[in-house]
Amino acid sequence: MGDNCECGTEQPRVVADLCGLIKVYSDGSIVRAGEPYLPPPKSEENNDKLGPYKDVVYNAELGLWARIYLPPPPHKKTRLPVLLFFHASGFCSLSPATPVVHSMCLLWAARLGVIIVSVKYRLAPENRLPAAYEDSIAALQWVLAMKTEAGGGAVAVDPWLHSHADLSNIFVAGESAGGNVAHHLGCWVAAQDAKNAGADRTPSEARDPGLMEQADIMWRYALPVGSNRDHPFCNPVGEGRESAVSTLALPPMLFVIAGLDALLDRLLQYCELLKKCGKQVEVAMFDEDDHGFTLFNAESDNSLEAIRRFSDFIWNKS
Repeated sequence: MGDNCECGTEQPRVVADLCGLIKVYSDGSIVRAGEPYLPPPKSEENNDKLGPYKDVVYNAELGLWARIYLPPPPHKKTRLPVLLFFHASGFCSLSPATPVVHSMCLLWAARLGVIIVSVKYRLAPENRLPAAYEDSIAALQWVLAMKTEAGGGAVAVDPWLHSHADLSNIFVAGESAGGNVAHHLGCWVAAQDAKNAGADRTPSEARDPGLMEQADIMWRYALPVGSNRDHPFCNPVGEGRESAVSTLALPPMLFVIAGLDALLDRLLQYCELLKKCGKQVEVAMFDEDDHGFTLFNAESDNSLEAIRRFSDFIWNKS
């Protein structure tokens, strides 16, 4: 045998496989297979009915960016509400450039008549929570900086936001894990204004053990080391957390909930907690749909109805 023989040396082994997209090895290394190709819906072909979009950097140091979408003319107002959107996929994959995410935002911008800022945030396992929450705050602060930087400054003014955005009307939304990011961003904003669970399966989760097994793996590598699914990042309705929610001046909220979603019980528990704490909550329930239906079946009748509900919510609050 040659001098380079490594007999007896244990090779790194796979300790976690996240949907075949990300493999975590016993030596701590992480290998990404790349994003899944999720094809856009047919509406991508109707570009004359969709508005323009572009990518902007909101944190150059971390290489973080967002994709801004304008609705096609004519616009409802000279100044349009801004929807800050956070994508799905268990904190671990996808981005605003993923075809299905991109196409959904194109469709929503056109249907809602608002400016959408689709945010790229740092992903786990390389960047555990609260990295995604920190990035959501940075993205919001970047958007808000458009108010004060018109005369020059550290933040370059984006001409689309400067010319078209009503920065007094900013809404926050997310799909799946992105909804979790939106929640924590909303709580952060409410906490700033105030200054100036978990692991057991619910009945709906028990209906889809395969999905929940993958969700457990994603949470394991997204949460701080040593945490479980009762951590406040994952379970805002855990014991002793009602008082924290009740003290926050949270804005009105709309929840789009799929009746077949394995996370149905969690969502309903959270809505009930918010209502108990006196928060304004609207629920749009779609009994025959499953998790992520507005993303993966963006042009279904129910997805379009969800867009209509969002539109009514935004424009009634603007």
